[in-house]
Amino acid sequence: MWLRTKNYFRGMNLQKKILASNVLLFAMPCLILSWQIISFVQTEANQRLNQSRLAILNQINRNMEDMLKNIVVYSDFFFSNAEVNSLLSQRKFDSDYEARTTQKAMQEFLRSRWVYYGDKGYYLEILGENGRNYSSRWNDQVEFVFSDLDNLKKEGWYDMLLESSRIRYIPTYSSEEFSKDEKSIVRAVRLLRHLNSGRCIGLMDVSIQQEQFLRLFEDGARQENQELLLMDGTGRILSCTDRGLIGSYISSEKYLEKLLNYDYGYFPANMEGVYSQICFTTNDATGWKIVLYETMQKSAWFGNWSYLWIIGVAVVYFLLALLMSLYNARYISRPVQKLKEDMRTAYKGDLSVRAQVETGDEFGQLSHQFNEMIGKIEELIEQLGRRDEEKRVLELNALQAQINPHFLYNTLASIRFLVEMDMKEQADTSLLALAKLLKRTFSDYRELIPVKEELESLENYLVLMKNRYQDTFEWEIRMDEEVEDALVPRISVQPLVENSISHGFGQKKDMGHIYIHAQREEKDLLISVFDNGEGADLEKIKMLLASKGDCQEGQVSSIGIRNVQERIRLSFGKDSGLSVCRLEHGGIRIDMRMPVRTMSELQGGSHYEDYYH
Repeated sequence: MWLRTKNYFRGMNLQKKILASNVLLFAMPCLILSWQIISFVQTEANQRLNQSRLAILNQINRNMEDMLKNIVVYSDFFFSNAEVNSLLSQRKFDSDYEARTTQKAMQEFLRSRWVYYGDKGYYLEILGENGRNYSSRWNDQVEFVFSDLDNLKKEGWYDMLLESSRIRYIPTYSSEEFSKDEKSIVRAVRLLRHLNSGRCIGLMDVSIQQEQFLRLFEDGARQENQELLLMDGTGRILSCTDRGLIGSYISSEKYLEKLLNYDYGYFPANMEGVYSQICFTTNDATGWKIVLYETMQKSAWFGNWSYLWIIGVAVVYFLLALLMSLYNARYISRPVQKLKEDMRTAYKGDLSVRAQVETGDEFGQLSHQFNEMIGKIEELIEQLGRRDEEKRVLELNALQAQINPHFLYNTLASIRFLVEMDMKEQADTSLLALAKLLKRTFSDYRELIPVKEELESLENYLVLMKNRYQDTFEWEIRMDEEVEDALVPRISVQPLVENSISHGFGQKKDMGHIYIHAQREEKDLLISVFDNGEGADLEKIKMLLASKGDCQEGQVSSIGIRNVQERIRLSFGKDSGLSVCRLEHGGIRIDMRMPVRTMSELQGGSHYEDYYH
């Protein structure tokens, strides 16, 4: 085999030998090195990203530790206070007056401690052995039922309290008595003992609510593909930013073992084909895990510019190695030097240089290709200039692309519900409205359309929403004839109506009303959207219109309102746009104002294509 390869290599001409040797000695090592660099860059980037995730978890853990320490300090007062201990130690009362006096004194202690340590995310209850119960929920308007102390004593975790006087953290689901409070997820319990005899005089129970943990998590999961959760030692999820996961278990035994066997760390996971990254840390007080779960997308190399740059450099180097092998094999004198000088001139930025094509052989062809490359670079530079001119149009299209796919999912789900409920007429109406809406949304590429067409599309949208939210709202559209041909940005009224449906009627018990009116005021087109809803946040809408609001992913109506504001100003100037005000009898009014322009006017102007395409 070796002799055959050796003889084949000897039979090759010099050009092929140089090509083969350069491929083995230069090109292949470059490709291997590029692969190693890409792997290193990816590993380093993932490691730094995971370190930042752990930093977020550690901060959340410290906040949780501070909360639990505050609860300990809160409970220490009732554990060690002699007067409280004396009041709780009374086994019976000689009169109702004495019982009421004791009740009042205990409530005063609870109320005063609440001022120093209380938090709306938890409250304290004391279940006395003498049958008397006390709570920090001293507001008489709050109705609640105390846990039964005798039933609590029968539960398995109660024996742990007898071992020491420190606080124990009990998940609410593990106790039938505690589970009666649906808002509570963790109970911090502690036995109260007589300061002299040491006998048990009661049970102190601090109920930590679900909202308390969600407030701890709210700054951690900032992306749509991230979830923060609190997991106990059995793998059960006690709290999670995705409320639908609360109460479920970590299904994978392999990943659960990793979480339980280490105090902190991170590792990749593949759950049912979904690639994700899991970072976790351990809370020392409870032994529970705080977990950050982030789904990842395996992007191709061509979709990552850093990888593309490294691969591009490797490919260019590979090609140059092949070309230079040909140069050295046949031309080592003046032509090579001349080509080198031409390349250096081009490298310095002088793209007017051209190589002289003196022969018709490979070197002449190479010189010709060099000239084509410089010409192509000049063309690319010109294209970059044209792309800058097209930037405004691209930005406009990017704003239009902010469409929430959940609208389509929810609409199809509501149509399916109508079919299942044998409401065929409404289902047919919804399907027809959806078809018209999708056709106009995805087949019409005009930026500006007549008001008449915009309101026809809006009517299809309202038909879908009315069939989806049965008996929730009514609507009416009015349009003056003189503004039918006035141009407005496509899909501009729909986000305003969507805001009324999504936020205005969320807390309204009676029928909602939406009224849309398109009219002319002097030289302006005015489209007004009225609603009588109660849930819309007027100040937030004003901040969004001023480009100061915090618009998170998934808040479609917020994105839509800002989208409409920017598109109107891009098309008609900064004096146009949206305004909002609260109506006297409830609800809000959003006005869309812009100059009256028709298609015939734009066709006669120099900027017709800028407005209409």
